[in-house]
Amino acid sequence: MKQGVIFDMDGVLVETEHFYFKRRMQFFDELKIEPPTRRIQDFVGLTNDMIWNMLVPKNKERRRALKEEYVNFSKKHEVCFSDLLNPSVRELFNKLKDKKVKIAIASSSEKKYILEMLEQCKLGEYADFVISGEECKQSKPDPEIYIKAVKALDLSEAEVLAVEDSTLGIRAAKSAGITVCALVQKNYDIDQSEADYEINDLMEILTQL
Repeated sequence: MKQGVIFDMDGVLVETEHFYFKRRMQFFDELKIEPPTRRIQDFVGLTNDMIWNMLVPKNKERRRALKEEYVNFSKKHEVCFSDLLNPSVRELFNKLKDKKVKIAIASSSEKKYILEMLEQCKLGEYADFVISGEECKQSKPDPEIYIKAVKALDLSEAEVLAVEDSTLGIRAAKSAGITVCALVQKNYDIDQSEADYEINDLMEILTQL
């Protein structure tokens, strides 16, 4: 039986990918700038730096200026994590705790947003460990974030299950030697073929422990 589950956040615990995508597109539309891509799939699983390098690929100064402007824009259009919480999360976390299964969150998002999500959704008491991509030298698909999470849980790779949605996240967990289940996304297609198996609802995790 698995002794720990490591969750990605965006697209798994909270359905934020569409919110962030629409907010970015709105920002560019209001500035009358056409972004290089309007495919949500191109953004899923990327760090903030990766996203901005893609959105403004050649002009470093313009990228920096737009990033700063977007920070202010985001403050006027803040995400409400509690509205976007996956409806299965609370029941799943309760059942995992009943089974003495450790819970970790390993997300490419900034640490402040992970902590804000936990506070808004009142999930802080469930998390045994939380790590952000900010705390790693390398970003997903590098396995560093998962290696650190497994170590922090004081478990072996074989005792842990990872739950991801993005191609990069799945690859990161697999590279760390962890069994990976992919949460299928209903509103857009993304390559999850490297995962060990797919689930349509987070509650299905309980059958894989």
